[in-house]
Amino acid sequence: MGLNIAYHLYTNPPQPLHCIASSSLKPHLYISSKRIPLQPQSSSSSFLVRCASRISIATTPNRWSLHGMSALVTGGTRGIGRAIVEELAGLGAEVHTCARNETELENCLGDWNRSGFRVAGSVCDVSDRAQREALMENVSSFFDGKLHILVNNVGTNIRKPMVEFTAGEFSTLMSTNFESVFHLCQLAYPMLRASEAASVVSISSVSGFVSLKNMSVQSATKGAINQLTRSLACEWAKDNIRINAVAPWYIKTSMVEQVLSNKEYLDEVYSITPLGRLGEPREVSSAVAFLCLPASSYITGQIICVDGGMSINGFFPRHD
Repeated sequence: MGLNIAYHLYTNPPQPLHCIASSSLKPHLYISSKRIPLQPQSSSSSFLVRCASRISIATTPNRWSLHGMSALVTGGTRGIGRAIVEELAGLGAEVHTCARNETELENCLGDWNRSGFRVAGSVCDVSDRAQREALMENVSSFFDGKLHILVNNVGTNIRKPMVEFTAGEFSTLMSTNFESVFHLCQLAYPMLRASEAASVVSISSVSGFVSLKNMSVQSATKGAINQLTRSLACEWAKDNIRINAVAPWYIKTSMVEQVLSNKEYLDEVYSITPLGRLGEPREVSSAVAFLCLPASSYITGQIICVDGGMSINGFFPRHD
């Protein structure tokens, strides 16, 4: 199957644009909810939209602001990813995100445009190597070769006993959860270094620290992210690139709705979580945003659990 990446730009207010397009399908440019068909120029597998006049990206002197910074957030149309996009954009960053579902991406871009956020997006499955490469080419062009923030948010899970995993299921989890993080960091490195002060934040999980039932493969991918975080923090420190991760417990997202629909199971989750509740996507996004701010400039190589205390709770019964 050929690779097709659709690239969308929203400006608020609309700005003049020069467009260079090539695709095996007819792409569309979206500007302030107006849909404009573009004629393909070649059989290349992706197309790019450039803004004719761009604001130069420069490091902000405000420690609690992301104004003037560029950011890439993978999987930004729902749950934790969407909360991260909105958190970073709300702090002033210019954000590019990606998702597999084009319709879902278009709807989110429309919402963000109406909210005044500076967000662009690409249709991309980050579990596919060729699509990751095409995504980063678009991001490099859009941000003029400089990237201040990379958030590796995409992740998935398959719950089953370890001995029942098929080779295909194992490959899916490894390519989606870990290989994508490793490869996107590789591809982003020249842009991160060029920004002269960059931050990478990957979404890990408490499963990278503690054992969770039927999550042996997923936990292995998160453990790998944790160690990659520590290793790159040391390797890339010379380039002033900080590498951190955030490890959530159960957060109220569509990914966990089914498993938490069982009241008895949910009560057990509450019982081992000292704060006694589920987390909200914005409680994860705020931690991610902090690690991207100049205010956290001396923090690197850390994995911060956003888990209501679950990962440090041995046995603390609510009843004596």
